[in-house]
Amino acid sequence: MESVGQINRNCIFCGISLDGMCQPHKRKYCSTTCSSKYRLRQKKPGVQAKLWQHEPAVFEGAMEMYWAGMSSASIARYYDIPVGTMYSWVHDFGWQKERVEQIAQYKEKPNRLLTLKESFRIAGSAEEWQDILHDNAIQSMDAYENESIKLVCGRLHGYSAGKCAAVVYEKLKEDPCSGKTYAFCNKCGNAITTISWNEPIYHIERYVKTHGTFIWPDEKLGKSIEVSRVEFEHLISLQKYRKSIKKP
Repeated sequence: MESVGQINRNCIFCGISLDGMCQPHKRKYCSTTCSSKYRLRQKKPGVQAKLWQHEPAVFEGAMEMYWAGMSSASIARYYDIPVGTMYSWVHDFGWQKERVEQIAQYKEKPNRLLTLKESFRIAGSAEEWQDILHDNAIQSMDAYENESIKLVCGRLHGYSAGKCAAVVYEKLKEDPCSGKTYAFCNKCGNAITTISWNEPIYHIERYVKTHGTFIWPDEKLGKSIEVSRVEFEHLISLQKYRKSIKKP
């Protein structure tokens, strides 16, 4: 039986030890996450199963893999759990042990456990690094060859990602994060900007003419014109020729 003055040094939600934390004699929980979940369980006992959806063995194994040097994304893929769950575990419990960086152990893991970033890190030579890049590039080659580009008719003042995305959403009534590529021409007609969403970034390309202007569809033709990548490359290579006028 515990004495009255004895301090409970374990989190009352997950049972983890509070030793080593700031002011353990005043704490009841190891983190604010456990505090929120414990209060929710008290108010709504019916959702108790939703507070901790994974087996303790999965949690313990995942944390051991993290402390051994594996990335959160690889661990989440190995145990088939959301990567956000793994990030939460690392944030709340990752401090308990010192993490050891052991890149060499990745070579013994199946390829399905390795992220692209880890594959590049363990490459032993320039040829191996290039092979990794080549294999991943082939997977997206077909999508690039069949890519279509929407030419936004008219001229646009400003070419930031936010500006272009706003035009796609408000003018074309389309989702700028759909993965499609949109092309814009500036007010002067000497620069074309393409933008496409490739999670988690916007991919932007700029084509600038040192002299002359691009041929571009006018607003009277509609809101946008969809062309293939080949047609787009041909369009931006076209030049305007002016006939010389002979003075009398």
